[in-house]
Amino acid sequence: MYENKLTQQVKILSSDVDYETRLSYPDIFALFQNIAVAQSELFGYDQPVMTPKGLFWVTSKSKINIIERPKQGDVVNITTWPEKPDRIRGRRNYLFEKDGKPIIEGTSEWAVIDRNNNRLYMIDNLYDPSFVFPPEKILPEPFHRFVSTFNGKPFAEYKVRSIDIDLEGHMNNVNYVRALIGLFSRKELEEMDIHQIECHYKISCYEGDRLYWYKEKTEDGLEICAKLQDDKEIFYALLK
Repeated sequence: MYENKLTQQVKILSSDVDYETRLSYPDIFALFQNIAVAQSELFGYDQPVMTPKGLFWVTSKSKINIIERPKQGDVVNITTWPEKPDRIRGRRNYLFEKDGKPIIEGTSEWAVIDRNNNRLYMIDNLYDPSFVFPPEKILPEPFHRFVSTFNGKPFAEYKVRSIDIDLEGHMNNVNYVRALIGLFSRKELEEMDIHQIECHYKISCYEGDRLYWYKEKTEDGLEICAKLQDDKEIFYALLK
């Protein structure tokens, strides 16, 4: 029987940090993604197992709350665990701890697509009937509801490159965050002093696509939207 929570000890490396030598915002999402994959391997439904069956993971929403970003050389414990899913959607929790204290919290909402019929897969079928879901929930409040119109002139553009693409052929979720943070200068990031990032992934984009970025300051924070050339909205973010 596998553990219902997975904890890994991770040392923050030079490739993980930004100009402040602190764990970069995109690499927070990357480390969360890595440990989620590691637990899915233990459960027996990692992507190499899923792909031959015509199944693949999709993350629809994710959110992190930053108390403190660890520095290069710091050793942290990262823990993840799933919540009990409904039939087609699940939620996963993440926690960074340093010296026994929480420093970063995260949650994500996900589903599985069945390519055989182009429908959502019944994800409660993935878990062994004996699996006990931990009761703890991280950031349990509802995800943000974006209300901005995101009209006008885009403030930035980004062309999706080969290094952004994952094994499914579309832009990896972490690389949306990497592109997003790269839109701002060092000075702007220092002034923003980001403590929370929420991302909503609407539809996929592919190598060669050009993303047009819009932003609007609201009472909830800085709302951001990426659109394709046909004005189709593909990605939202909220920065606080």
